[in-house]
Amino acid sequence: MKSFGLFRGVFLLTVCIALVFAQGENPPKKKRRGCKCLKKYMTEVNAIVDQKLKKFEEKYFVSALPGMPTGSERLTSAADRRFIKLSADVKESKDVLSKLNTTIRTIKDQFLTQKHDVSALTSLLHKMDGVVNNLTEAVHRIEVMQPSQGELRMQPSPLTEISTRPPGYPRDCHEVYNWDGMKFKGDYYIMIKPDGLDKPFKAHCKVFNNSGWTVIQKRQDGSVDFFRKWKEYKEGFGNLEGEFWLGNDYIHALTTQDDTMVHMDMEDWTGKHLYAEYDHFSVEGENENYRLHVSGYHGNAGDSLTSYWENHDGMMFSTHDKDNDGRYYDNCAKAYHGAWWFNNCFDSHLNGKYYHKGFHSNYFQRDGIQWNSIHMYSSLKNVEMMVKPSDRPKPAAKITNDVV
Repeated sequence: MKSFGLFRGVFLLTVCIALVFAQGENPPKKKRRGCKCLKKYMTEVNAIVDQKLKKFEEKYFVSALPGMPTGSERLTSAADRRFIKLSADVKESKDVLSKLNTTIRTIKDQFLTQKHDVSALTSLLHKMDGVVNNLTEAVHRIEVMQPSQGELRMQPSPLTEISTRPPGYPRDCHEVYNWDGMKFKGDYYIMIKPDGLDKPFKAHCKVFNNSGWTVIQKRQDGSVDFFRKWKEYKEGFGNLEGEFWLGNDYIHALTTQDDTMVHMDMEDWTGKHLYAEYDHFSVEGENENYRLHVSGYHGNAGDSLTSYWENHDGMMFSTHDKDNDGRYYDNCAKAYHGAWWFNNCFDSHLNGKYYHKGFHSNYFQRDGIQWNSIHMYSSLKNVEMMVKPSDRPKPAAKITNDVV
């Protein structure tokens, strides 16, 4: 401010000197009494100078003073207000995006949970297929019987053409297949009730070769130990969807209600698939120690069930706690770690140890899953035994003149 006052004083002094010199160069022709016009003139000059200095001050000095709003500051203030409003909008948008992000994470977690639930539901639906098939078969049976009864009243027909079996559980998987309960190739899980049983049980059914088969044994991964006691083989064990033994009581009921055949699917560790089929297969009850009757081999696996050296036909079932084999000095089930219709001891043994890659711990032990006509000293990878009513008649009994 001091420099500004000094500048103003110098400026006024310069103007006054200039006026004095101007008067000295043009003196008045007449002598005047005082010079009142100079005072007036100085006043006007001061006013003009003040006005110029004010404009100069506003332009160059006042804008630099703190707290003094100018036109540019007013423009800046408007821009600041717009910026503040924009900042508020941006903050609000960020808040909205944050909420959306949280919602998306929640939806993603729900989707993953639902995906797991869908997988579990798919497994449950697969298990329910068997129940649906049971209901379908029962309904179809009722629908078929109703028109049959109407036709019987209107047009008498031979009694042999009329089914007298009331609606209920099917006797085996093949009966379900015949009633169109299993239309597609594959596996089913269905409640069945063979003749002679008081209660039904769940069976693993399989559509194969245009027939309905009841699976009685399955080996596939070694997940189930088959070195079991007599009672366990009597009642059955394992998982119908994995490895299992159906149970000797159930096998007896299935194979004695009709003439029955057995099919055995086998696979070795090279991926080679082989099978053995016997046209006639039956197992007696526990009072006969589940004695086996088998005949009529055909297939490409070789006959290791009714072979000359170790014929299993007519043999009783043996476990490590109940020895019924044909070897008088040893327990075959205990020695070969399983259970079977042992003779002395076996040419086949499909309930032995499961050896991964098929190699035995002892080359000569042969305590694995054996079918000697395939491999005598290595174990099989997969085995499946299944039965159904035989479609081949039993051979007629031979008539001889021998005296009994």
